[in-house]
Amino acid sequence: MTPQEHPSLRPVLGLVLFLEAVLWLGLAASWIAAQAAVPSLTLHRQEQWPVLVATALATLLALSHFHWRHKTILRFSDAARLDSVLPPYGVFRQAWKFLLWRWALAALVVGWLDPKMGSRLEEVESEGIDMMVALDVSNSMMAEDVGMPRLDLASRTVERLMAQTAGDRIGLVVFAGESYVQCPLTTDVAAVKLFLESVSPGMVATQGTAVGSAVRTCWTGFDEHSEAARTVVVLTDGENHEDDVVSAAAEVAQEGGNVHFLGLATLEGAPIPAFDVRGNPSGFRTDRQGNAVVSKLDEATLIEAAQAGQGTYTRAGTGFVDLNPLIQFKNDLTTARVAAVSFVDFEHQLMPFLILAAFFLLLESLVPSAVFRRKRWAKAGMLVLLGSGMGMTAQAQTDVKEHLVAGSEAFAAGDADAALSSFGEATQDEDMGGVALYNQGCAHMQAEDWASARATFDKATEQLQGTGLEEFAHYNASVSALVEGDAKEAIERAKQTLRLNPNNDDARHNLALAQRMLLQQQQDQQEQNQDQEQQEQEQGQGDQEQQDGGEGEGDDSRDNPDEQDGNSDNQEGENQEEPSQPQEGQEGDGPKEEPREGQISRADMERILESLERQEQEVQAKLRQAKAQQGQGKSRIIEKDW
Repeated sequence: MTPQEHPSLRPVLGLVLFLEAVLWLGLAASWIAAQAAVPSLTLHRQEQWPVLVATALATLLALSHFHWRHKTILRFSDAARLDSVLPPYGVFRQAWKFLLWRWALAALVVGWLDPKMGSRLEEVESEGIDMMVALDVSNSMMAEDVGMPRLDLASRTVERLMAQTAGDRIGLVVFAGESYVQCPLTTDVAAVKLFLESVSPGMVATQGTAVGSAVRTCWTGFDEHSEAARTVVVLTDGENHEDDVVSAAAEVAQEGGNVHFLGLATLEGAPIPAFDVRGNPSGFRTDRQGNAVVSKLDEATLIEAAQAGQGTYTRAGTGFVDLNPLIQFKNDLTTARVAAVSFVDFEHQLMPFLILAAFFLLLESLVPSAVFRRKRWAKAGMLVLLGSGMGMTAQAQTDVKEHLVAGSEAFAAGDADAALSSFGEATQDEDMGGVALYNQGCAHMQAEDWASARATFDKATEQLQGTGLEEFAHYNASVSALVEGDAKEAIERAKQTLRLNPNNDDARHNLALAQRMLLQQQQDQQEQNQDQEQQEQEQGQGDQEQQDGGEGEGDDSRDNPDEQDGNSDNQEGENQEEPSQPQEGQEGDGPKEEPREGQISRADMERILESLERQEQEVQAKLRQAKAQQGQGKSRIIEKDW
C-alpha cells in the first residue's frame, strides 16, 4: 500500500467537527430547556462563561495534532509493512478517545461555572438578644426638620442599628393611631430590610400617635421561652396623642425588659406636608380651625418614659442619630443562643457535572489506542457500561413524564382542561407529584379558576419544600388570592415568597398591592359599619316618631269630643240621606260645607299640620342628640390625625 492508498484523514476530521457542533447544540438546548423547567436556574460564575467557549480551542489543537501525526507516520513508514511493524493504527479510535476527553472537559467547566437554582433554608444558631423596633409611621413623620423626612431618617437608623447587632433577633412594629407587628423576631436581616422598604404613613388606617400601644405591641411580640434579654426601641417624634407611654414603659420594665427612645424631631418643630390622592404635595396639613399644624418633639415625655422603662433616650441630629448609648447598653445585656430559619444560599448543582465528567473519563480510559486481541475485554466493559446507561435512560422515561410532557404541551396550546387532566394523572407519583401539582395550579390559573388554583398551590408547597418551585408556588398563590380579593392571604403568600427570595420584585409589587387593597377594604368596612349604625339609629327614631305621632292624634281626638260626635253624626246623616243640622256650639247662620267622602275637613287639616310641625321639632332634637351620642360612642372622632 502506497501513501496515496492509505486511508484518508478527512472522515476523521469531519467526525470530530460534527460531534463538536453536536456538543454545542446540546449544551444550548439543555440550557434553554432547563431554564424553561426551572426559571430560577442561573450560573454562580456567569461572568466567566467565556472559559467554556475557550475549550473549543482544544478541538482545533487536536485536529492539528491528528493531521501532523498522520502525515509523519506515512512519511517515515512503508505503508505496506506498517501493520506488521506497529500495532494497527486506529485513527477513528483516537478520535473517539479525544471526544470523550473533550466532553469530560466541557462537563468540568460547566460544573466550575456552578449552576444553581432555587433556594435552601438552613437552621442557623446565633447568640444575642431579642429586640423589637417600633417605627412611628404617623403623618407627622413626614415633616422635614431633621434634614430629611423624619420617616426616612428613621428607616436609615434602623438599618444602621441592624448592621451593629449581628446575632440578635430583630422584629419590626409599625404604629400610628394603632400598631401591629410588621415582621416577627428573626435573624434574617434581609427580610427586615425588605419590610422596612415598604413602610409609609398610609399603611396604618387609623392615624394619630399612640406610642404606649406600640410599646405594648412590641412586648407581646417577644418569645416567652427565650432566655435572651428583651429590648424595645421606639423611633418617634414624641407627639403622643392617644395613651400614656410612661405607664406602658414602666410595665415593660416590671416584666424584665427595657425601653429605649430615639427622638426624631426638633424642639422648634416643622409643618406637616399634605399630599393629594396621587401622592403629590398639596401644601401643609391644617387643624379643624384651618391653622397650619406644627409638629414638635415632646422630649420631656420621652425622657420620662425612657427612665420608667430603664432605657436610654437619644435626640436625632441633622440627618444622623447617635446609636452609641443604645449599643453600649445592649452589650451589657444577657445574651442567649437562638435558633432560627434563615435564607442562606441557592442550591448548587456542581455534583451532577462532576459525576458526568468522571463517567466520560472512565469511558476514555477503556477505549484502547490500538486493537489487541487480549484487550477485547475492554470493548466488552465499555459496551456493558453503555448498555447500563441506556437502560437507566429508558427506565427514566416513565408514564409520569409522559403525562407531564402532554400537560405542558396542552398548557402551551391554551387547552386548560387537557392540561388539568394530564397533570392530574401525574400527581399520583411520589417523586414528581409536587411538580405535577404546581403545573396543575398553573392550569387552574389559565382557566381562571382562582379558588382551585389556591387550593392546588397549597398542596404543592407541602411537597415542594426546599426546591426552587416552592417560591413560585407561593407567588402564584398570592396572585390568585389577589384576584379573588383576599388581601390578607395575598399578603401572607407574598411574604412567604420574599422569605424564599428577597430579590423577587414581582412579589414585592404584589405585597404592596395587597396591603393597599387591605387598607381600602378596612376603610370600606368602617364606612359601611358607620352607615349601618346611622340607618339603625334613623330607623329607631322613625319608629319612636310614629309612636309619638299616634299618641298625639289620640290626644287631639280626646280633647275634641264634640267634633268626634259631630263627625259621627255627619257620617250617619250621609248614610241616611238626611240633611245635616248645625251642632250645639256652632253658628247657625247658614248651612255648613260638609266634606265629601275621601276628603279631609279644614279643621282636621289644621290639626294634622300642627301635629306634623311638632313632630318635626322633636325629630330635629333627637337627631342632634343622636349625633352627640355617636361622637361619644364607637365612632371615635380623632381630633389630631397626625
